[in-house]
Amino acid sequence: MKNLIPLFFILVLSGCAMTSKEVGSKSFSQQEDVKKSKYLIGFNLALPTGIQPSTALTDASFGQPLDKSLGFGVIIQRKINKNINLLFDINNYNYNMFLASKGANVTSSWTLAEGAMNWDKPGSAQTLQVLNLPTDVHFDMQTTGFRLGGKYIFGDKKIQPWAGAAYGYYKWQANYFNENKSKSYGSDDGFVLGLTVLGGIDYELTKGVVISAFADILSPVASYTIEGLFYPQWNITDWQSPIFGQYRFGLTLSFAP
Repeated sequence: MKNLIPLFFILVLSGCAMTSKEVGSKSFSQQEDVKKSKYLIGFNLALPTGIQPSTALTDASFGQPLDKSLGFGVIIQRKINKNINLLFDINNYNYNMFLASKGANVTSSWTLAEGAMNWDKPGSAQTLQVLNLPTDVHFDMQTTGFRLGGKYIFGDKKIQPWAGAAYGYYKWQANYFNENKSKSYGSDDGFVLGLTVLGGIDYELTKGVVISAFADILSPVASYTIEGLFYPQWNITDWQSPIFGQYRFGLTLSFAP
């Protein structure tokens, strides 16, 4: 009997050690799952729209929508708690506007002002129009931006509406060129900061995979200057234009790493 007592204690201690190891392993696994679930990495595609801005050759369109507009990017989210996510994204946007056809004579508020201002200058084109364009003309805006912001999630179901905002730093380039970009009439580039407002719905397709439909509104405004635009003496100065469509609608597909 005395020989059985030490054996009994050895068995009890071995069982406790195994149980402790299993609990510890399970706890560590759960911690890893929680850690992984805090991050989402996604890819988004956006169709920006909005009202066409005025340009050197066109005045405000009063409702004419942007066309040939596209945006795409990468987004990283980090869950702070069950309702708040921190987000960081990198996006590229482009919109392109057709302004005039080859051979056209174009009048706008800008051509009238530049023609009147430069009428008496030596060598100036004595006209209030841009005459006989050698090619078609498009206005093009390219933008790459980095944003940091957050979103508030309403509820904890598979379908989760949310709202948020982000502040970004954007590199833009404005260009007047023909359709195939073989001839540029002038360009400018720069940087701008700005706030955007977001809203959407997240849907968990399966564990660790989320698809989102979103709206992204507001646009920072670039102020561009081009010297010698269409005529050597004609300049466009501090002309303001949104860096992307004022309203952007799209989809994001995200994965938990």
